[in-house]
Amino acid sequence: MKSFEELKRDVIDRGLCTTCGTCVGLCPWRVLGITEEDGELLPELKGECKACGICTQACPGADIPIPVLEQKFFGRVRPERKDDLGVYAGCYYGYASDPTIREKGTGGGLVSALLAFSLERGVIDCALVAGFQQDNPLRTEARLVTTKEEVLAAAGSKYAVVPINSLLNEAVARGYTRIAIVGCPCHIHGIRKMQFSGKPDSIAKAVKLVIGLFCASQFYFEGTRHLLVEQGGIKDLKYVKCLNYRGGNWPGHLTVRLADGKEIVIDRHHYMYHILMPAYKRDRCEMCTDWAAELADVAVGDYWDPTMKPGTEAGKSTILVRSSAGEELVGLARTQGAISLELLEPKKVTAGIGFELKKHAAAFRLKQRRRFGWPVPNYHRETDYTPFLRETHLAPSTRSE
Repeated sequence: MKSFEELKRDVIDRGLCTTCGTCVGLCPWRVLGITEEDGELLPELKGECKACGICTQACPGADIPIPVLEQKFFGRVRPERKDDLGVYAGCYYGYASDPTIREKGTGGGLVSALLAFSLERGVIDCALVAGFQQDNPLRTEARLVTTKEEVLAAAGSKYAVVPINSLLNEAVARGYTRIAIVGCPCHIHGIRKMQFSGKPDSIAKAVKLVIGLFCASQFYFEGTRHLLVEQGGIKDLKYVKCLNYRGGNWPGHLTVRLADGKEIVIDRHHYMYHILMPAYKRDRCEMCTDWAAELADVAVGDYWDPTMKPGTEAGKSTILVRSSAGEELVGLARTQGAISLELLEPKKVTAGIGFELKKHAAAFRLKQRRRFGWPVPNYHRETDYTPFLRETHLAPSTRSE
């Protein structure tokens, strides 16, 4: 079996690590942890590796056999189509029925609503999600939540890496047997590879729900640091007491509260499309062709509609229901009034910039890097990046004052 040292050589040192935390969260010996280099997170060996091979088998950095995993978890492989959204049984847009949950969410609060509903009905007994560190509110962290209140405390977008899967061992050690994971496509890839191998058995059986987030890219925290200093005029970041990447009314903007009570707001359209997206995308994300969390039970993202007026109405979420477990949960939550949904034409989902960045640009870039012999991940399928006429739009560019 391959050791972590080999994983480091083949994945981490070649720039293919997603920092999903899967290797850390699965290690039976608890000798893996997360370290920080140049302000960015990476897995690190902190003890003696036993070369059991569990971490290397589940790692989604270099190898993600998507067709095999689709067949395993959905019972079929996606049909080939230009508006490629993966396998799905239903496509909707909507929002959390509870106005408090909807307000806390980035878009329509569907992820938080589904988690709260699942916890209250006993579908799950805990969830692994992304939050901010309490003692350093600039930095993200993985969190284990068990109540609606804890779900809401961690709600909202995090535009910096969070090794969510690193808490898998802890969740099982604490006696949880019905675990939900909320993560980006790379987190989901690691979970599905682990479930496919069945190792470790206790964790593989304990994961009951996988909620994926649409993801155009993750970003280096260095991008946030530059935004706060150069755009926000904050001379010393130690005075930041609260940071929200999507604060305020929909669609939300980078909102920072300082120790003296002063609030700084940076327009989302400006900081996302003029700073983070062009300058601080993580290199591994440049090679990822999974935008809509194609291996999740349900995948959720923003619902962008050019007719929606920023600052005057609540957000909505897009949701793709993929697996039978996803269908059952969404159907139950809808029937019992936890969420409100309307049918959505799948082609409208491709209107966002994320589709273009992942399904077209990243797919083309992946082919070019492979041609020049650069290290690239293998998804075991080719993504058709041929252009086709479709509705496209960006997030609103004007914030409500």
